[in-house]
Amino acid sequence: MCPGLRHLPRDPQEHAGNGRPAMLGTERMNTACMAILTGLLPVCAGCPATQALPTQAAIREVVESRTQCEYLFYVPSIYSDQRPWPLVVACHGTWPFDRADLQMREWARFAEYEGIIVAAPLLVSTKGDFPPPPEKQKRLQDEDDRKILAIVDEIKNRYNVAEEQVFLTGWSAAAYPILNTGLKHPDVFRALYIRQGNFDERFLDVPQRLINKWQPIKVVYGKVDTLRDQTVASVAWLRNMGLWVEEEQVSGFHRRIDPKHNWRFFKEVIVERPWIRIRARTPDGADSLTLQFEIDAIPKAVKQKWFFGDGAESYEPSPTHAYKSAGRYQVRANVALIGGKTYSRTKSIDLPLMP
Repeated sequence: MCPGLRHLPRDPQEHAGNGRPAMLGTERMNTACMAILTGLLPVCAGCPATQALPTQAAIREVVESRTQCEYLFYVPSIYSDQRPWPLVVACHGTWPFDRADLQMREWARFAEYEGIIVAAPLLVSTKGDFPPPPEKQKRLQDEDDRKILAIVDEIKNRYNVAEEQVFLTGWSAAAYPILNTGLKHPDVFRALYIRQGNFDERFLDVPQRLINKWQPIKVVYGKVDTLRDQTVASVAWLRNMGLWVEEEQVSGFHRRIDPKHNWRFFKEVIVERPWIRIRARTPDGADSLTLQFEIDAIPKAVKQKWFFGDGAESYEPSPTHAYKSAGRYQVRANVALIGGKTYSRTKSIDLPLMP
């Protein structure tokens, strides 16, 4: 029997009667249920990780203040706000085969030695065995979307997080919220990593204008994985949306993968691929049709040319532009970075901006 299964949290989709998911508390399962699960797990999900949790720092149960979402949280013992730190949001798959505590069990020791902040939220849209109808599933994904974004915001407010090093990853049915949230918010999540993911195109309603074709994505699946066809379909769908996807097939079937593989991909993204983000905001005191633009870039931008989507242009680093009417505009910036390489980035802007 896997020690990690002696106490199982409740099903995240089971509600405690107050309209939100039950707490991450533990429940002792009876002998019969344990026997069934113990027999099923090696076939369906592999034995969950059983290594001892790290002792260098505590794994904390946190309730996010705005959405009341619960999540497990790990900060390395050597954390200091003197430098920015990477943040990994680890999404769990189908309960009980994967849970927030199992994700954290995988990540915490590794994060201690690699210097990574990790959050593992309790989600409601990760039911891969018997998912609900598409409309309900999309509502659950949107609920998880709000939770994940609120958690990231809260952590950024309390810790020194590197804006360009926030990543989203997970296993099996975690692919549902990873794709829904990650693709809708490429300015928040630098890269996505999915391990043997569930996929159903009907569950995704991501506007094309939000897609950032420069957002790195890696998808890994087993050669004889029961989810292989779904995962391969997800790669085809992503590529059809104009995204570049790194695809890797490994030997064997549906199983957990050491987080070092996820982190190797994320580190390659950090080191080898430029990070360029267009930001737009309404300046203080300006009307709702006036925007100020900026470029965040690593390596640093040394020259830029702006195309505001209404025929106007600018060479200023942070120009302010007044539009004549509300509507949707495709803003483009041609950017030269330190070292001489040039890139082009676009961002769809709806005016007036939503608060």
